Amino acid sequence: MARVDADELENAMILADPPRAGRAWVCPASGAVLVAADMVGRHRPLPDDIREDGHYIAVPGAGRLGLGPALVLDFVRLHMPVDEADVRALLGASGGFVRFSRLAQTRGLLAAWHAFRQERTLAALRAWCEANGLALDA
Repeated sequence: MARVDADELENAMILADPPRAGRAWVCPASGAVLVAADMVGRHRPLPDDIREDGHYIAVPGAGRLGLGPALVLDFVRLHMPVDEADVRALLGASGGFVRFSRLAQTRGLLAAWHAFRQERTLAALRAWCEANGLALDA
């Protein structure tokens, strides 16, 4: 079972999340994370068979792993339930995640938010790896 570096996979997942224009894959044989994106700069060249079925595993974006607005709302329900309506409104507008982070900081919950997000991110990445026959190196 190939091992995938957690930090590389997390960065690839973020890059693959719309509206970013990136794509990322994991090599099931080696666990190497391959990235294609204009915004990232130069990386190793992609293999010719990158898009052929079964050769590489496409990395989903954060939203597809439940790590977008749903994650924020899970945190809010647990730690800031009185702010849920306001946070929903923030997330519906551009820059909503930044404004949510400021609100969490104002409430003294920024460290708790970061710990919650990191725990859930690792759990989601681990589950994705296991579903694809990979192991996560965290």
